[in-house]
Amino acid sequence: MNRSPTIRDVAKRAGVAVSTASLALNGKPYVSRETRFKVLQAAEELGYHPHTLAKNLADGRTRNLGLITPISLEHLFASAGFFSCLIRGMHRAAAEHGYNLSLHIAESEDEAVSRVRAAIRGRSVDGLIITNPTVTCPYLRDLKRHRIPFVFIGRPSEEATYVDNDNVEVSRIGVRHLIECGHSRIAFLNGPAQFTFCVDRLLGYRAALAEAGLSHDEDLVWSSDLTEGAAYQVVWELAPRHQFTALFAGSDVQAVGAIRALQAQGFRVPQDVAVVCVNNTDLTRHFIPSLTAVDLHEYWLGYWAVKRLVQTIDGEKTEHPVLIPGELVVRESCGCQPEPQAEGGDGAGAPTRIKPKRNSHQGG
Repeated sequence: MNRSPTIRDVAKRAGVAVSTASLALNGKPYVSRETRFKVLQAAEELGYHPHTLAKNLADGRTRNLGLITPISLEHLFASAGFFSCLIRGMHRAAAEHGYNLSLHIAESEDEAVSRVRAAIRGRSVDGLIITNPTVTCPYLRDLKRHRIPFVFIGRPSEEATYVDNDNVEVSRIGVRHLIECGHSRIAFLNGPAQFTFCVDRLLGYRAALAEAGLSHDEDLVWSSDLTEGAAYQVVWELAPRHQFTALFAGSDVQAVGAIRALQAQGFRVPQDVAVVCVNNTDLTRHFIPSLTAVDLHEYWLGYWAVKRLVQTIDGEKTEHPVLIPGELVVRESCGCQPEPQAEGGDGAGAPTRIKPKRNSHQGG
């Protein structure tokens, strides 16, 4: 009769000591990434499953992490490119540390509060990662009061551990590029003001104009939900009323809606209106024209969010935020693409990556 595989079998197959295999499977430090993956692969091939209940009783942990996304399903599906990459990064870091990751969608702030409270009551997770913090952030008080480890992806309105981009600088990068391409009348299609990243990006938009000696026209500051349809409607209504030669969009999805509205009204992109957006996804690469975008490196946002959460669970100090720098990827939609320094080819539309002039600080 076939017996169940043991940790000794895993160690033998991976070519490591039993103690090393144990460290790798339990997400402990002092194991290289290569060794950890080798052990995890061996465990998967053998069908090895550690006695989770016994281990949980021993260290008081569930080895589960919860991801709460307080956004609508429409927003989540519209931004699938961003969130799939974000979650891949989270999954990799969770696997490296021996944790499972569960996703909880909350379509309103009230539902997010309920999700957080359910996790606290049930003690079903060792810690929580929460995306898209809002200005009010109503669940923050519960998290702090019950001392459950948590990390935000996005800057919270109060002091808390978080991983994010420097969203002021993200806007600066995009708007500065349009200014360097000769534009001075630049519209900004932002997201909802309830999100802190939208608040910060508006500051960056204004700062880039001010640094170039340009006055900003509040009539050119627009806002829509983070969906293609909402962006289309706003630009359809407002574009004919104002004079502008460039548009900075707060997301790739908004940029697509904006461009389709502009084209429906006879504007050519980039000949009549240059467009730069935030989020470098498959959508920006394959849309026609291909979209110049500020890459948020969302894979690493997810990866570092889990790393920070595990550090918090382990009692390590995580006082400083981790800020991932944005990076400009120049394509066709801005109309000012430099001679391509080939990134996978020398044909038309080959993207050019431009490193930010001022790097964001990455907290340690």
